[in-house]
Amino acid sequence: MDVVISNAVLQWVPGHRELLTRWARELPAGAWLAVQVPGNFDAPSHRALREVADRPAWRADVAPLLRRPPADDTAVGYAGLLTGAGCAVDAWETTYVHLLPARVDADHPVLSWLEGTALRPVRAALDAAGWADFRAELGVRLAEAYPVRHAQVHFPFRRVFFVARTGARAEENQ
Repeated sequence: MDVVISNAVLQWVPGHRELLTRWARELPAGAWLAVQVPGNFDAPSHRALREVADRPAWRADVAPLLRRPPADDTAVGYAGLLTGAGCAVDAWETTYVHLLPARVDADHPVLSWLEGTALRPVRAALDAAGWADFRAELGVRLAEAYPVRHAQVHFPFRRVFFVARTGARAEENQ
């Protein structure tokens, strides 16, 4: 049995929708795709990141590095894409609430979270002073969007899941 599993990777691949369609066409009938991608491009954290990046101080260096929200990063969107490629699809979304510890002597926990993901290209593009200024401004916005309550931040994080069986529609119609 052929199985392709992708967990929180495809969102980094330019043209990943075309890649999924190609896999669906080129894998043998009965193969499986099992995928999870973040669906948080419209979350307050990512909106704040794009707003800060679009400020005059960083627009030229940072804004082009950020991924724009996909046109349809929903379970319905991925289901439509893969059923159109001849797959049987089960797709769903869920939102996890990550409870991030907030220490008084540390950066805002959502800022720290983003440093391991969406902020990596920003950090690489800025010098030390620019990075410090960018972080400071983004940190203020994140603190407003995600207040600390009982020494933690409740950080909702939407995920999109789908499993697809290739060639299933053609097999089922025979």
